[in-house]
This record gives sequence, C-alpha cells and structure tokens, in this order.
Amino acid sequence: MPVTEDVFVFLLVVIIFIIWAYIAFRRWLYKEPEVRIPESEDARRLSNEVVELLLANGYEVTHGKWKVDIGVHVDEHKLGSSLFIDYFARRGGKVYAVKVAKKRKPLDLTVGSAVREQLLPYALLYEETAGVLYVDVERGKVHQIRFALEL
Repeated sequence: MPVTEDVFVFLLVVIIFIIWAYIAFRRWLYKEPEVRIPESEDARRLSNEVVELLLANGYEVTHGKWKVDIGVHVDEHKLGSSLFIDYFARRGGKVYAVKVAKKRKPLDLTVGSAVREQLLPYALLYEETAGVLYVDVERGKVHQIRFALEL
C-alpha cells in the first residue's frame, strides 16, 4: 500500500503534536510552584498602633498576621515549625514583610549578625518581597531592612 501525501502530512502533524505535548508536559512538571504574597480586603479595616504607624510612614497594610508552616527533616525525623509574619505592607509598588518589635525579645539594629539572624528568613520567604519592615511602636519608628546577598 503506497503512502499518499495525505497520510504523510497526517503522520507529520501527529508527530509534531506529540513532541509539543511532551515539551509542554515537562515544562509543567518541573515548573516551580507559584507562592503568592497574601492580600486581603480585611486588612484595610485593621486599626491599631502598628497599622497607624505604618500608614503615617506611607505604607499600605495589605494583610494581617500570616502563618507559614515549615517542615523540618532531621535525619529520618520530621519536625514541625512555623514562621509568623505580623503584616504585609506595600509602598511604591514594593511589598514588605512586617515584624513588630517585642519587649521580651529586643533586636539590636546596630549589629548586622543579629538583624540577619532574626529577619533574613522573612526577607527570603517570598520572592516578591523587597525587604522587611521592623516596627518599633514604643519609639514610633519603622525601620526598612533590605538584604543584599553578595555571592
């Protein structure tokens, strides 16, 4: 049975479709999951000293307290852990994770290693985060902290 032009074109289209489907499937399979910074309409109704201080410094609060669960594996044991972000705020198109100063756990902002130890995880948690805002309500200050990795 001779192969006609129609059969040849049909087989060519089927082969191209299979190659395209294979490439699309591999891209989908290895695509990193999108992790989005949370936003909430309820955040506009939040009202307390921290929110007022952020608003006074030109930031818009986009979300309240947020819990991020973290699975920790030590050898063959699975441990649970969480990071709590107090707020998310936006200014000038940039989004910041917000941590509020605590009396019982003060942060010395003059020591780089102390700032790194306590705040770097929050800056690296979401790719879109421009940095961390450290809010000290007692002193009425909002500190903008950005990290620059020099690899």
